Amino acid sequence: MGLFFTMNIKTILSLLLLALISACDADKDKSPESASAEPEYALSGSNPEACEQVVDGINWQALLNEQCHRLSDYGLFIDDNDPRAGVKGSGFSYQLNSELFTDYARKYRYVILPEGQAMAYSQQEVFSFPVGAVLVKVFALPADTSLAAESLVEVRLLIRRERGWQALPYKWYPELAEGYFHIVGDDIPFQLTHNSEIREGNYAIPTYGSCQVCHQLNNRVAPIGLKARHLNVYSETGLAQLQTWQQAGVLTDLPQDSVQIEYAPDWRDDTQPLKQRAKAYLDINCAHCHREEGAASLSGLKLEFGRTTVDYNHGVCNSAHGWRGGGFDIWPGDGDNSSLPLRMELNAATDRMPPIGRSISDTEAVSLMREWIDAMPYLECAD
Repeated sequence: MGLFFTMNIKTILSLLLLALISACDADKDKSPESASAEPEYALSGSNPEACEQVVDGINWQALLNEQCHRLSDYGLFIDDNDPRAGVKGSGFSYQLNSELFTDYARKYRYVILPEGQAMAYSQQEVFSFPVGAVLVKVFALPADTSLAAESLVEVRLLIRRERGWQALPYKWYPELAEGYFHIVGDDIPFQLTHNSEIREGNYAIPTYGSCQVCHQLNNRVAPIGLKARHLNVYSETGLAQLQTWQQAGVLTDLPQDSVQIEYAPDWRDDTQPLKQRAKAYLDINCAHCHREEGAASLSGLKLEFGRTTVDYNHGVCNSAHGWRGGGFDIWPGDGDNSSLPLRMELNAATDRMPPIGRSISDTEAVSLMREWIDAMPYLECAD
């Protein structure tokens, strides 16, 4: 007992961080080390040797085995000082019909595949990826959502290694033009203008362990957005994004008849049916947790787009389990008394949904949910 109380706070914190890394690392039993150089962002220690190699192109040895201190150590980007400029090798950018909301942050998405490798189509789930595949997402916050000006805040890597997917968050330091690996995450106060209204929040860079809260499928880390229904976007050539990938040899098993490919529309497109728009938003923003195999399976909500019937699984007269506000997730015909849009609107950590990944609400999406629920035939919900 006496020994415990003589430990200083730094030692205790180090032990806690090492325990967190051990529990969440899907690739190796040892904890990642952190840089001894500026900034002092994590545990002390030297950068892994493979990360310090000078290579021409992508540093595959580091990418497949190490948690490098600096984002540039992996050699992924055409311009290490601006990851928005694109990725090297056989990498390519991609777009989604509907995007996950993150405090109005803009996102630049890339897929990197080992030379000669391809993704495999899946009708309902995320595509299959070969070992060595990397999914890159670059986040930038605008000062005004109507203007082009923006500031880089973080870059997230999802790497397919031998033992599964590994998620690595890198905070962007504009004064260094570099991203640094963050074990404990960070909160960045921000202010932006949206629809002439000033909004304030704290943009959350995830901790090393919290990535798996959202990126969880059957208790393993997995991608979220790369599903056919969200990727069937048409390009300037008239070909859908998926067809373009097939022709380039980076996607296999695509159905010859495009009618067979499920389509979740852009939820902002008001020419699309209201029900489909609402379901598309819930699918990309909520269904990775609210499904049978997800982290929120006990809630009773199952929000995958492919569920054609809007019933109890989608929240109709389903009591808001575990929330202190009570009520029903969807009270048909009564959007104001439905907890689903209310929790999308609330920003306190104890009330909001999703619980992580945002600090301000997506006001247009909240309005869409209430409009959709109000348009449903009224049904009396009762406990």
